[in-house]
Amino acid sequence: MSDNDNSITYELQYTRWLLSVLGIWPLISTNVTRLGKLSSLLLMALSIFAISFVLIPLIIYTLTSVKTLRGKFTFIGPVCFRISNLLKLLTMAHRADLIKNCIEQMGNDWLEVIIQEDREVMLKNVNVGRSLTVICAGFMFSSGTFFHVAMPLLRPRKLNAFNITIRPHLYPGYDIFVDSQATPAYEIIFAAHCFSAAGGYTIVTAACNLAAVFVSHVSGQVEVIGLKLQRLHAPGDGQKIDTLGEQIASIVQGHVKILKFSGSIKTVLREICLVEVVLSTLVICWLEFYCLTEWHNSETISIITYFLLLMSLTFNIFIYCYIGQILKDKCESVGLMAYLVDWHRIPTKYILSLAFIISMTRYPRTISAGGLMELTIQSFGDVMKTSLAYLNMMRTLTM
Repeated sequence: MSDNDNSITYELQYTRWLLSVLGIWPLISTNVTRLGKLSSLLLMALSIFAISFVLIPLIIYTLTSVKTLRGKFTFIGPVCFRISNLLKLLTMAHRADLIKNCIEQMGNDWLEVIIQEDREVMLKNVNVGRSLTVICAGFMFSSGTFFHVAMPLLRPRKLNAFNITIRPHLYPGYDIFVDSQATPAYEIIFAAHCFSAAGGYTIVTAACNLAAVFVSHVSGQVEVIGLKLQRLHAPGDGQKIDTLGEQIASIVQGHVKILKFSGSIKTVLREICLVEVVLSTLVICWLEFYCLTEWHNSETISIITYFLLLMSLTFNIFIYCYIGQILKDKCESVGLMAYLVDWHRIPTKYILSLAFIISMTRYPRTISAGGLMELTIQSFGDVMKTSLAYLNMMRTLTM
């Protein structure tokens, strides 16, 4: 296997792992057997069932058994989080063909790498995408483990009217179907909650990974164009492109590929980012509300748990906004790099090609939430302001 093949495998390693668990990888893989397609359908069905196992009883319980507005607010966070997981999973499956095209384009970009310096620059950006994936997974699974395992087990047990200990469930609603306190129903429901949570956090990490991997690849391609611009008049650099015209043609073609690839990224992530911004904002508001509530009640375990979840989801939205900012800045930087070349040393007939590049960077590619809001660092501040506004409204309604 060549260095370029190893590089693309390394770049997509986490993507393959995460999407394989969710049953989406066979949909975007080139060589898929009938068994692979069957396993894909089974894994996706299992993921949807795991989400529905929590979501459906919780919605039924909220609508039928909870009478007060404050009580209904108690379950806004879990319901919105499960709905966002389901929508992200279905969106990734729906966009499988476009994701496949993006991955094929990434492979083609690696095959065109000849100079070792270009490969090192691309690998540096690959490591950024991998690091963001690891950080997202670490935040989500560590806080999720605390929420689904530590908090139920460390909470003080309650006694009912018959002096029987009531074992806590993280989510109610199962008494409609079975005796949720009896063995083995309690153990099965508890294990199913943990399994559903693991699946949900995998979906969150997989969606974040797609954004991180695609945008880090664009960043690498932009830096490669920068190196090509620097080598326009560098003698003896060992490159195989001999003439100035061919060098500029390679730069223009690379920039066009970046623009097309960025447009595909925007389409792939459009619905995912919309779900992330809308539903995660509500979940963050809910977590802020319960951090304040548990602080007032002096519940140490609950405070730590809700705070960890709040940090995880806040950081998750920040990653999307940070990635969007990177994409915008990198697309704009191409124009600056093209402008800083030695114009006086370039023949007049080639200057127009670079002028077109500079002109196109006036309209940088961005990531948007459903085409309604660009995701940048500034929009992250807007999201947090919105969550605080919802928090104030929730506190007013429940006082």
